[in-house]
Amino acid sequence: MAAPVYELRDDSAGPGGDPGSTGDRRTGAEGGVDPRAAGGKPPCVLLVEDDAAMRIICRLNLESEGFRVVEATDGKEALRLAQSEQPDVVLLDVMLPDLGGFEIASQLENIPVVFLSARASELDLQRGKQAGAIDYVTKPFDPIALPGRIREDLDELNRGGSAERVWQMRFGRSRR
Repeated sequence: MAAPVYELRDDSAGPGGDPGSTGDRRTGAEGGVDPRAAGGKPPCVLLVEDDAAMRIICRLNLESEGFRVVEATDGKEALRLAQSEQPDVVLLDVMLPDLGGFEIASQLENIPVVFLSARASELDLQRGKQAGAIDYVTKPFDPIALPGRIREDLDELNRGGSAERVWQMRFGRSRR
């Protein structure tokens, strides 16, 4: 088996892959998430999780499926990285040491949020919907299936689906 080949890329390039570009880095030719879009940049996940073991599990599985992962361990760092990295999606724990996940989500604009939480009551799901999440993954979960689930969520958004549509795809109920 050949060793993987890693390419150096210029992360100072704009969203379209070229410096100063304004293209949409989130869609490929067919409208889905395409790791080759924007000069070969993979879709970026901002992983916000205070538990180190959970971060490692998520990061390894996401990276193995072609995602670029940026990590934050608390809410303030998450908000800073969301602004500087402009991720394609935020995978956000609900219970963090400083700011809560619902509070963080309400401050993120135009970035899809997928909650990752041990809190799985109907009230928690409702709070996730109200915070604008596109999905809500409850712990424990299958970490191997996580990248596929996130890719499906992003693909639906990129096909013109709304956050509401992605939520319905997952949970079969409206965001009311």
